[in-house]
Amino acid sequence: MSTTKEQRLQIRVDPSDKALLERAAAASHLNVSSFVVQAAALKAEEVLAERSSIRLSEEAAAVFSEALEHPAEVNERLAAALRHERKFSWLD
Repeated sequence: MSTTKEQRLQIRVDPSDKALLERAAAASHLNVSSFVVQAAALKAEEVLAERSSIRLSEEAAAVFSEALEHPAEVNERLAAALRHERKFSWLD
């Protein structure tokens, strides 16, 4: 079952980049649009996967595991700090 593509994405490329994309698309038996969308989607998944997983050395993994098994206790100073309004926001 095919889905209707309703969104448009326009890009400008150098002639050499366009020729490269056309050759790669032809080698993949795809039109240029399909080739570019597939390649961009794969890269997007890779970028997002990097943000959702953390790679640790063996030593760092042991330290992290220890911190999870024996968390620090929240003292009054830390509790007070957590109650203050933050002047930053997370990117994700």
